Amino acid sequence: MRRSHLPVGGVGRGLLGVAVVCIVAAIVAVTLTHSSERPRAAPVGPAAGSPTSSTSLGVAFPADLYWNSPADTIADFDLAAGTSLRSVRLPVFWGLVQPTDSRTYDWRVVDRLIADASRRNLSILVSIGSTPAWAAAPGSTGPYAEPADPAAYGRFVSAVATRYRGTIAAYEMWNEPNGTIFFDPRPDPVAYTALLKAGYRAVKAADPNATVVGGALGAVIDSAVTANPVDFLQQMYDAGAGGSFDALSFHPYKYDLSLGSAWTMPNSPGQQLSAMRELMLARGDGAKKIWATEFGAPTTTLDEGQQSAVIADFLDKWAELPYAGPVFLFTTRDRATGNGMTEDNFGLLRTDRSTKDAMWKVAELAHFGVPTTPEYREFQDSAEPDPAWGEALSPVVPVTRSGILGRYYQRTAVYRTPKGFLTSPAPVAALIARADTYPTTEFDDGHQDVASGGRVYWSDATGTHLVGGGVVEAWTRAFGLAITDEVPQPNGGVKVTFERGVITWSPSAGAIGMRS
Repeated sequence: MRRSHLPVGGVGRGLLGVAVVCIVAAIVAVTLTHSSERPRAAPVGPAAGSPTSSTSLGVAFPADLYWNSPADTIADFDLAAGTSLRSVRLPVFWGLVQPTDSRTYDWRVVDRLIADASRRNLSILVSIGSTPAWAAAPGSTGPYAEPADPAAYGRFVSAVATRYRGTIAAYEMWNEPNGTIFFDPRPDPVAYTALLKAGYRAVKAADPNATVVGGALGAVIDSAVTANPVDFLQQMYDAGAGGSFDALSFHPYKYDLSLGSAWTMPNSPGQQLSAMRELMLARGDGAKKIWATEFGAPTTTLDEGQQSAVIADFLDKWAELPYAGPVFLFTTRDRATGNGMTEDNFGLLRTDRSTKDAMWKVAELAHFGVPTTPEYREFQDSAEPDPAWGEALSPVVPVTRSGILGRYYQRTAVYRTPKGFLTSPAPVAALIARADTYPTTEFDDGHQDVASGGRVYWSDATGTHLVGGGVVEAWTRAFGLAITDEVPQPNGGVKVTFERGVITWSPSAGAIGMRS
């Protein structure tokens, strides 16, 4: 999870034809005279002659925006507009607009940012967060303290939505509330839901056509200072969040592996994304999209070529999700290129405004659209989705270390194997992913063979069990389905209990079956 926040008292932590010339000119003109920061996503038109997705791209701005010079900010907006990044995500800090009390407002910076972005026809998403000291809950500290009264937060959101009615397209309620760094003293899904509900009511009363985005959840695991976004979202729903957002936002950062290659890893952003989507579907929110309101890769962990590849892969795979909303890339320019600090090196541009590889790639994708991948088209053509599978939860991704590709749906997984396209029920697919294998037969009568030489048995009544080939040799349908995994035995063998019997295997005796 990237960390760029507002500290107390200071700055916080091939292109085609004429279009090539236009994009190059836009980047060069801006980078020679200005600096840039983070944009947000807007719809992109497809390139002539090449199939593309409708993924919309933009840029997200960090807290630095409040202290950058107006010329730098204008340069950022010019760069976004000139390279088809048609949207911006702007922070609106309650703690800076109302620092002293509930009656006094300082709109100067926000007015300037909104006006400059609007003049360039950029769609605006604002992320409303930070708490003034006078509004903080007892025991909470810092600029991202939990507010004492959700109604006070709602009144501030109302003031923002009323002032900029018809100008701001979307309102994001807070930033990464599932981490202490942005929600002190601890992540609290119930308290956050109260803020979300207050903010939603405020926006809809002032500007009914605006979109309210909930979440901005970070891709983290449970710890003393962070809460897994899947569990956090579940508790949000339990607290009544369901009717108080039009879209959900997620920050799927993972610098060392691409989104697609890490999809099957436990607690990876992809697995969290799939699980959150399943929650949304179960709660009747299938019509709502998930927005990636921040994504980027730093050129400290990665070199510049790797940064470009990770961003391009993310956009390729994000575009394959039926529930994917806009993407906001973090960020346009490094704070301090090469200083070794992760937070200072997320830019598409270097600090001196020279262009990294990623800027050229992003400009290409923003202008022409994100192309659909060959593997996605192959899956769509050769394994046409069956409505009975439910919604696709994943893109086409590697499902084993051997490189076998697959795609996960609500009730089924589809694999491209050496024997052709095969499917597995979702519980079977989850088990064989953990075993780093893939099916070699169709699932039939409660079981399916896999490439590791074993067999998976599954039913709702018996559960899911992977059994090795030695036991399988002695199995017949008369035994029924496995009701246990392999249980180690003292002689170095294993025992598996089935619905109507037991099969043991040992190195000395091989497989022996006993019907019950």
